Amino acid sequence: MLARLEPAAAALVDWAIDEALPLWATAGFDAEHGRFEERLTLAGGRLPDVPLRLMSQARQIHAYALAARRGWHADAIALVERAFASMVRDYHGRDDREGWIFSIRRDGAVADPRRDLYTHAFVLLAIASYVEATGHREALALADETLAFIEGHMAAPEGGGFVEELPPNGGVRRQNPHMHLFEGLLALWECSRQERHLARTTQLFDLFATRFFRDPGVVGEYFTADLRPADGLVGRIVEPGHHHEWVWLLRRFEEASGRSVQAYVDALYGHADRYGFDRAGMILGELLIDGTPRAGVRRIWPVTEAIKANLVEARLGRTQGEGRAAALAVLLRDRFLTLDPPGGWLDRLDHNGCCVSEYMPASTLYHLLGAIDELSRFVGSSSSLPLGGEAR
Repeated sequence: MLARLEPAAAALVDWAIDEALPLWATAGFDAEHGRFEERLTLAGGRLPDVPLRLMSQARQIHAYALAARRGWHADAIALVERAFASMVRDYHGRDDREGWIFSIRRDGAVADPRRDLYTHAFVLLAIASYVEATGHREALALADETLAFIEGHMAAPEGGGFVEELPPNGGVRRQNPHMHLFEGLLALWECSRQERHLARTTQLFDLFATRFFRDPGVVGEYFTADLRPADGLVGRIVEPGHHHEWVWLLRRFEEASGRSVQAYVDALYGHADRYGFDRAGMILGELLIDGTPRAGVRRIWPVTEAIKANLVEARLGRTQGEGRAAALAVLLRDRFLTLDPPGGWLDRLDHNGCCVSEYMPASTLYHLLGAIDELSRFVGSSSSLPLGGEAR
């Protein structure tokens, strides 16, 4: 299978280096204000009236920090430095309250002052990535401040975990923000080796194991206030992309903590592999627990997460993982990375494979570079193909 994986990995690394990273460092970067664009048109043009979410800034900082560590973009460190400084300037305590606001307008005015758990999780990832790329460990103090805000102000009154946002929205609770908080804490542990970060990660793993993971071996998406499965149809929804994402994260946690995650991984990988693909090999957006397809749109990010999950499992001996990853890498290149000018992507396709995207979101580069990094490292550890620098 490596004979098929090598050229697909090389093509995607070349796409990142020669096309995607230059595009998002130029058209996708507002040099006047030192921050990344929220999205671009499918032709690579700017959309100046769109609010700029903190989540997108944090993900792009992570993406270019990864590119800097891998030697994939000459100006990556400079971009990371500028974008990190503007992120703190524009979003941190902007309304004289603790925490980080959700979004701003192009002129810097506050667009949405909510404190959002999902967004705060990505702030932690951005800080960890910034420290890894630059060596500026003093930024870890900002991570500790952010964690203190999450734990002090966003702890849920029942069920464990954290509320979705402040002010509370009173809606269903989701596993997804907690999954990315788990990711951010893992990244902090990996760059700091401070036991308190691993201890917090372990607490979230326990929440996953007791609340989010449920019979018959799936991760539910939507929950009540006390983290029971939500009532009705919504409580039966699962996402193959999130199953793959959890597989990759759980294996990282296993390496960090020494705790076995095999039973959880086997169940999640198995469900996604049995039910998560359509006849064309595309990944379904949503299923019901019994495997019944629910959503018709095929998005790009589940493909990247399935590549990562299959590669981490292939390293551990799951025989079909390498073949799955190779097929997905080809599908990613041939179905989603077809824009002209190159460097962007089609975010959504319908069930016939036709584009239904009106723009390309900057936040997707986080998913793409993560998958390309995994491909590069997997192939690099198995051959002499020169696909980049050091591993994470």
